[in-house]
Amino acid sequence: MTSTTSRKSGLSSFWNFLKIVLALGLVIYVLSRSEPSKLISALQDASVFWLLISGVIYLLLTLLKALQYSVLMRGTLTYPQVLNVIIWQNAVSNFFLAGAGVAAYITLTRLEHEVKISRSVTTFILTKVGDLIAIWLVLILSGSLVWSKIGVLQTPVILLIAGIGCVILFFFLTILFRQRFVSLVGKILKRLGMSKVKLIEDGMNYLQGLANMEQNKVLSTFGMLLLYSFLYLAVSICFIYANLAIFHVQPQIPAVMFVSVLIQLVSYFPVGVFGGLGITETSALYFWSFFDIPQDTLAPALIGIRLIFYLFNLIPLIYLPLYSAFLKPKQQTSPK
Repeated sequence: MTSTTSRKSGLSSFWNFLKIVLALGLVIYVLSRSEPSKLISALQDASVFWLLISGVIYLLLTLLKALQYSVLMRGTLTYPQVLNVIIWQNAVSNFFLAGAGVAAYITLTRLEHEVKISRSVTTFILTKVGDLIAIWLVLILSGSLVWSKIGVLQTPVILLIAGIGCVILFFFLTILFRQRFVSLVGKILKRLGMSKVKLIEDGMNYLQGLANMEQNKVLSTFGMLLLYSFLYLAVSICFIYANLAIFHVQPQIPAVMFVSVLIQLVSYFPVGVFGGLGITETSALYFWSFFDIPQDTLAPALIGIRLIFYLFNLIPLIYLPLYSAFLKPKQQTSPK
């Protein structure tokens, strides 16, 4: 058992090391797309007005994300408690690893608030599904608006729309037919010899967790959750526009919508560290290349946006000592 645990720990550490190397390599690539003098000039000429707007929007995003989770945690955790957890999760995800952020969320809800792990995981999944539906619909809308400009991206976009549509269909089939559907999928995967694949096994565990939830409770709260997901995505698009405007890059709104949802989808891949460092910037360089923004103008802006992103992530941390001092309940309830 110890040998197996040590081997898994070693593989995990090696994988994390590779992700860090990849991130640094991609940052160097982005830096190479422009001269150092242009980066310095971009930082010096940054718009203070748009910087302030962007900061306000970032705080609003944090509040909205906590609101999404609080819809599903209603009656279990108060909004200040959920906000405390979300700020911790964001900080760990954006300064370290995304997976560590999810682990921090589950650990905090369990140890500090005594929420069952199954409920924490299900809440996380439902929130992500709501976000995915919003992304899917905005991808369809924005893709149609910029279709003539995206050239070779047309086929990948069609495949993305179809693939995400299948994931959403699986979600609703699981909620509606519950154990019958999960059992059927499990049998099909077993016949295909795919049931032992780690990724598929994890996916089946998530489906099982959804199937175990009370159907009426999911359906009654999912509408409100979806509304907040659309609102969160809309504000995220505004955030990306404001960040670019700081460095005097102001593309058309349909292009911002399209690139924003693609970058959000890239963030779903488990290869990012430090808040998607390198991967986000490289993806943005590629996606924006379809909208005639010169790379030597965009690259300094993306590096500047990354620096501002880390700065903004420090601001919500002010809430943590305030929560501990004034808002944290003196006694926790029994396990939920």
